[in-house]
Amino acid sequence: MSELPYKLVAIDLDDTLLGPDHLISVRNAEAIAQVRAMGVKVCIASGRMHESTLPYADVLDLDTPIISYNGAMIKNFRTGEVWQHSPLAVEPAQIVMDFCEQNRLQLNHYYGDRLYSKEDTDWLQLYLGRTGSPSEIRPDFYEFLRGVSPTKLLIVGTPEYTDQLAIQFKELFGETVYVVKTTDEYLEFISPFASKARALAFVAEHYGIPQSQVAAFGDSYNDIPMVEWAGLGVAVGNAKPALIAVADKVVLRSAEDGVGIALAELFGL
Repeated sequence: MSELPYKLVAIDLDDTLLGPDHLISVRNAEAIAQVRAMGVKVCIASGRMHESTLPYADVLDLDTPIISYNGAMIKNFRTGEVWQHSPLAVEPAQIVMDFCEQNRLQLNHYYGDRLYSKEDTDWLQLYLGRTGSPSEIRPDFYEFLRGVSPTKLLIVGTPEYTDQLAIQFKELFGETVYVVKTTDEYLEFISPFASKARALAFVAEHYGIPQSQVAAFGDSYNDIPMVEWAGLGVAVGNAKPALIAVADKVVLRSAEDGVGIALAELFGL
């Protein structure tokens, strides 16, 4: 192939690159290694905290920065250099914290690249079981974290309740906070200046790669901005209908190695 169709590929982790076992399949890993050998930049673009993406970046031996926290952080995992960090402002963060304290909700608070929780709950264990995130239980949670700017906040609850809260908080905050559902149980609060699309555009500009030569893979609502922005936006088959509606291409499900098979097709592997 004389000219690469895409020079930068951004891939979401959970339910996109990772299978139901939360691992990278051999087929997906091999496809990524092959396109990287061709000179393609491949980067992780995840809603996870930076620390919980590291095992996957290490397995893939990536040399690109990681987009984490839904775009609120871009960080080189090898050098520790932070390329960009857009934390949530103190005032809206405090509003969410006060609401969760009053209603005894599971709130994950991400500050200093660490996950804090007031107590160990079933909802926290659901989240940790999926992500393996490093966490710390702080009984003084609401006093300890009062007045700081978190990288993001995440409420874990039933799909129905987090749907309801999403509507409520979007009406309350408007454009001042990026409020987004990332899985059925997660509702996240991020700086309005952060998204996977903004972060991916920053990385592409750093490498001098035009938008038209960027491909992005995702599955959920937080991937919509990135998939819409990329020159080629790809949804795995298990993606939310809202993402499939805006994608340029729909591939096999994450459990069927959709990413690896699509990369093979796109790059003629």
